[in-house]
Amino acid sequence: MKVVSAEFITSIGKIAGYKDYGMPEITFVGRSNVGKSSLINALTNNKKLAKTSSSAGRTRLVNLFLINQRFILVDLPGYGYAKAGKEAQKEWKKLIDGYLENSNQLKIIFVLVDIRIKPSELDKQMLNYLYFYNMSFKVLATKADKLPKSQIKPSLHKIAVELGLGDDDIMPVSAESKLGLQEVLDFIDTTIEYEKLKPNTTLISTLQLNKKATKSNFNAKKQKVMNATKGTATKIKTQANNTKGAQKVSTKTKHTPRYALKNRKGKK
Repeated sequence: MKVVSAEFITSIGKIAGYKDYGMPEITFVGRSNVGKSSLINALTNNKKLAKTSSSAGRTRLVNLFLINQRFILVDLPGYGYAKAGKEAQKEWKKLIDGYLENSNQLKIIFVLVDIRIKPSELDKQMLNYLYFYNMSFKVLATKADKLPKSQIKPSLHKIAVELGLGDDDIMPVSAESKLGLQEVLDFIDTTIEYEKLKPNTTLISTLQLNKKATKSNFNAKKQKVMNATKGTATKIKTQANNTKGAQKVSTKTKHTPRYALKNRKGKK
């Protein structure tokens, strides 16, 4: 499978806002700063699709994207962001759990771990959670480009031992070098039986209408700003002209008329 189109659908801050679009869903989850957004952008060949940041904890919503007009890619909030408050972490956990438990279209969950780092307790809890609810998942070891090729297999083995998996259950990937990306797409292709899927015309029409409305609102706001800027510029110019005129008048009044000078001389 090849990704030829990727469009943002919506962001969800509360699970009550989740909507079943009747399309297969592929979900990505992992701890903060594991490279989830970068990987999604690399897979979809769209650098601006998922927001990336050098600081962790950027993804705080459930973000849905329409891929090839046939299935939905779901980007879940990163877990384990230490600087987030306890309340925020509870909300993110509630959002992740709520999505996983309520999605009827979920086909596969990609759990991301950093190939250079020992899996955290939260990573293990996530896998136990998926086992408990009998959910299909695949582990992706990100940032494989950061290691020499000779260290990739040993690192995968260590991760597999920590998570209680076989070495073949983990796929090394890299958003930078593109390592493993096609394998991930092929895995998705097989899992959702991509060739049998048809475009969701209703959702596509809705997204197109939303784009037109957004563009129209943007143009209206842009025109409003331009008019305001133009009006301000005109006002400044008028004030400058008035000031200049006042200066001229002021300068003229400072000169003593010739007849007055003559009278002064005569008085002396």
